[in-house]
Amino acid sequence: MTAVPFRKLWMFALVGASVGLAACGSDDSALTAAAPNNPTSPNEQVEPAIAVVANFKNPDAVQRQFTSTACTDNATQPRAGGNSYSVNLQSASGHNIAFTVFEPAEFNCALGNPVVLEGHGYGGSRATSPRGIMGKLIEAGAGVISIDQRGFGESGGSVRVMDPDFEGQDLLQILDWAEDNLDWLRYSNNKSAGDREFNMVAGATGGSYGGGYQLLIHNVDPLKRLDALTPDITWNDLRYSLNPGGTYGIENSAPTEGSIKPTGTVKSGWALLLVAGGESGSLSPKLQGGDPMALQTSGQDNLIRETLLRGATANRFPEGALEFFRYHSPSYWCDAEAAGAQTFLQSEVTPGLAQKTPDPVDILFTQGFRDTLFNFNDGFHNFACYRALEDDKGKKADVRFLTHQSGHILPLSPSTVPGLADLTEQGAQNGLNEIEFQKPGGPFACGDLSISEAQFAFLIEKLFTPQEVAAIKNASDSNAFTTLAANKGKVCLSLNDDIGQGKASENAAVWVNENTLFSKLGPAAKGQATKANLQPITVDFTPGADPLTVLTSAATGILRYPFAPAVLPIELPAGVNTVAGIPTATFEIAPPVDMLMNPVCNEIYAATAMLPLGLAGLEPGCDPMLFVGLGVNRNGAWRLIDDQITPIRGFGKRHVEMTGVAERLAEGETLGLLVYGYHPQYLATASRDLVTPVVALRGTLNLPTLQNLMP
Repeated sequence: MTAVPFRKLWMFALVGASVGLAACGSDDSALTAAAPNNPTSPNEQVEPAIAVVANFKNPDAVQRQFTSTACTDNATQPRAGGNSYSVNLQSASGHNIAFTVFEPAEFNCALGNPVVLEGHGYGGSRATSPRGIMGKLIEAGAGVISIDQRGFGESGGSVRVMDPDFEGQDLLQILDWAEDNLDWLRYSNNKSAGDREFNMVAGATGGSYGGGYQLLIHNVDPLKRLDALTPDITWNDLRYSLNPGGTYGIENSAPTEGSIKPTGTVKSGWALLLVAGGESGSLSPKLQGGDPMALQTSGQDNLIRETLLRGATANRFPEGALEFFRYHSPSYWCDAEAAGAQTFLQSEVTPGLAQKTPDPVDILFTQGFRDTLFNFNDGFHNFACYRALEDDKGKKADVRFLTHQSGHILPLSPSTVPGLADLTEQGAQNGLNEIEFQKPGGPFACGDLSISEAQFAFLIEKLFTPQEVAAIKNASDSNAFTTLAANKGKVCLSLNDDIGQGKASENAAVWVNENTLFSKLGPAAKGQATKANLQPITVDFTPGADPLTVLTSAATGILRYPFAPAVLPIELPAGVNTVAGIPTATFEIAPPVDMLMNPVCNEIYAATAMLPLGLAGLEPGCDPMLFVGLGVNRNGAWRLIDDQITPIRGFGKRHVEMTGVAERLAEGETLGLLVYGYHPQYLATASRDLVTPVVALRGTLNLPTLQNLMP
């Protein structure tokens, strides 16, 4: 087949206003124009035709003075596209907003061109030349707007980590500017909002911080202007991502037995990297540009600096700061948990927007199993929230979920430090545990499905007419269009563990039904147990004669780390060789000898709560800390699956949602529960409880599994 140049593809579309447009917020992959006034029976209701029109012909628009005229002056002979230029706006908070507009390769003045927003990661900046899937989108006929988020690149103000009242309002101003200045934008009557019948056709792409902005825009935009989102490796609740272990997102959560509320554990390895990256990414461009006020006006906001500083010194984040982070997360809009006060040492932040249920929108979520910052659980809970949304007619959006083996990878390992690799190998030969944050990432793919190609195909399906989609699909050699269509209603779980490889093989993944994911492979809701096929597994690490089963925390945990972790071998039944999903557990940390420790801890908490010691989070004793994860014994050595660990902190019994993993065990490999008293991913975080350096761990584990899968 002869490839059709992307820039000519719009010519295959119907020239006119009443045409089919790929469905926005619909379960159908495409809608075609309905025959007007031609019902097959007197009682049959006919869906109105979906009309598509360029911005300068938008019947809802007020009179506009377009600054980028592609179609206004001569619609029959549009000027050449493919240009790019930068724009600077003043935000509502008085700072500069910078972004670059990439025009579509060729303008379609009859139907308009869709636009896709593109966002960078934390500490990054906007694209000045096409990157990722931008080039393919531009050639296919979409415009792209790449954004410097608040505080980064050339955009001013302090970084507030996707604050709805700051970053959120800046982003809405960019959409407003686009509507007022780009005459080539595509509009459709498929999703009216307020008093406008026609709404712009727009999508968004980006990963990490560049995924968070997409959900933020959709959640706060009253005009519902985004039609399709493709967030990769982004967060659901920053409290969980930075401080896992609390009862986040659980409505009316009860404390642990003994009336001790579960306390999160600061993910200090990532916190330190984010601080460095955030400050550098915000301050460096301003300082290099000669801005004399950069140190006073840029960098991370002082509220964020205070939070991270107090977390490092007190070994826990303050409650008010955690509420601040929650307001900056999809969980604020998704969960029934009531919003708390955002209090800091010198101020209290009042949110400008109240909690509300988001509107349905088409989303392709992608998440990395090896991601140790925004892990599989973040994607799982985002997927659960947005796939359940319905509009006022009871219609749901098309929400998908794919996984891969990449993501946020801590860039520290023996191979990155000269000489350490040899030392580690020598230690391993002598029975010592490997000192490593995590291994390198694997393929950015789920089986033989490239994630970037899936994102491109998803945006094309949602933003272009069926005729345009067919032409683009026919010109493409990607399997993404057909794979996504064939697996609608299923989730792709990546099983590949080929570290450092760029491409996964076809059998390195499994597609499971969405209902199976929620009924057997993960909790139906936050705080609930995974109803796995296997019976709950009894966990009992009570110190005995075997020193390898002794659990240590605090300084003793750090001393113990070079040796093998405590391990509970798990025997899988015949016919099961794959662990996939989110394990949940009921775990209790207890002193090694049964005693009335919880009442004693309560007395200590009560006595120190309002003292400077307690306010700083430095209660003496009663603060053990363990790290648990599933591992595989491979070639005689235990290794964490996907390098994922879950912290457990404090005495008492509590529900634990462990980090999700996916792994297919080979013949002869053994599964186990690994328990550490310290782990390098939590670099500067360890228990400061020297009263009880040895503890016991008891409970039950719900393990999600799949039947034997062929290698």
